Amino acid sequence: MKFCSHSCKFWTWTCLFQVASLSKSRARGGLISTVSVAHAAFLPSSSFTSSSPSYCRSNVVNFPLATFTSSTSCFLWKSKPKINLTSTRLTASSSMPKNGLVSDEISTMDCFSTLTLLEHINLNVPNHDYILDFYNKVLGFGLDPRRAQNVVKGSGTVWMNCGASQFHLPFGEEAQVIPGSIGLWYDSLDGLKERLEQYNHIELDKRPFSEYEIVGWNGDGGDDDNATAIRVVDRYGNVFYCRSKKDPINVLIQTSSSASSNKEDGDIEKDTASPEIIPEIMRTAKQPVITNYLPRDIAEYTTAAKQYGLKQSSNQQTMSTSTSTSASSTECKGISYVEFLVPRNTAAKISEFYNCVLDATTSVYHDPSTGEDVAIVAFGSIDVDTGRSSQSLLFRETDQDLPPYDGHHIALYVGNNQADFEQAFKNAQEAQVVWVNPRFSDKATNLMTAKKWKQFRFKNIVDMETGKMIFELEHEVRSIEHEAWPGK
Repeated sequence: MKFCSHSCKFWTWTCLFQVASLSKSRARGGLISTVSVAHAAFLPSSSFTSSSPSYCRSNVVNFPLATFTSSTSCFLWKSKPKINLTSTRLTASSSMPKNGLVSDEISTMDCFSTLTLLEHINLNVPNHDYILDFYNKVLGFGLDPRRAQNVVKGSGTVWMNCGASQFHLPFGEEAQVIPGSIGLWYDSLDGLKERLEQYNHIELDKRPFSEYEIVGWNGDGGDDDNATAIRVVDRYGNVFYCRSKKDPINVLIQTSSSASSNKEDGDIEKDTASPEIIPEIMRTAKQPVITNYLPRDIAEYTTAAKQYGLKQSSNQQTMSTSTSTSASSTECKGISYVEFLVPRNTAAKISEFYNCVLDATTSVYHDPSTGEDVAIVAFGSIDVDTGRSSQSLLFRETDQDLPPYDGHHIALYVGNNQADFEQAFKNAQEAQVVWVNPRFSDKATNLMTAKKWKQFRFKNIVDMETGKMIFELEHEVRSIEHEAWPGK
């Protein structure tokens, strides 16, 4: 596979999907491995205080090039190099886009992560009444019609949707808690602020959340929507950082039109470039939600629609009442990131795991003021000028004692076609991390069953040098051919 890298300003961009080629060409002894730096948009502080480092408060964060010393190749403990994903949209390139355009000679590799969408977070909850009010009436999520009947039954799993993403909320005796925080994004935080402030005079034990705080990026509690985060903690200890994110990452692909003749003078016109805008999946894909005003929703989900259906906005009032539920827009627009606290000296290894097994765009940021390393795993579109990505997973090192893994999981879509998904499964199988959760019906243990279910699972993030488990987090990895893919 062709290796390419190019520099722009103070950045060095190293193309994805290089690891196998690098592994074959470099010595096994001490080496310097450069990890791609196209990555996350929002990097939160696990403790949002005035002493937090400045990078935790920027809604567009540029990270320096992440370089770490390693003696590993992918799957070194098995003495086999990684096979790379084969997405047809990603090909090698050797130069940077100009004027924000990616020409037909320049790859979109730097503009997209192989991880297409961070789709849902699964958290057990012991009480749906509190949690539904929290997600729907406080955070501004919508109720998914595919699980709305469980609200009436008072049992089972409920899905609460925000844009292209979801939270799956099954009943469980013990609440599951993310050891870190979850980032949500909005067009504006005004509505969320108003709803939270309505609870100021309500007793704590009657609120659907335990606490909230409005903080400015510089810690001064500023009121400017673009410089403000709202920190909300649910009744079980899950921490949410809500921010406004107005600027989309639109990748412009410059294509050449075919040559045509000029009938008047016989000359052949030169190829002309016409840019094509590739919008973010997290903005264009939508999960369906029920409303409290569409006749079909009222008829089919009477109680659930009345309690948790989306209200009709002023601009929707001019639309036909026959409008599909999928056209309704939630106030919360999606998941920006999920941050996990991890043990010291693991961030670089976690970054390498995602790079090797899923060919993800990854980076490691080191904060010299705190000594914390943060592994960043990008999802969706990537802005090559700022380093922002549509979504991200963050793994922040800490000296804190971490709780034992309680079984929460994330679901993600990989690649741009079925071949990408199949290669991701082969990579995970090669890394010996494919896993079956007995709680769920999908039992993907080999490629045939993974293709049947159009998904597979793994739980252990492992050291690529030793195969030793570093961190536990169940991943539900899906093909875009999966029937639940919201980008259809």
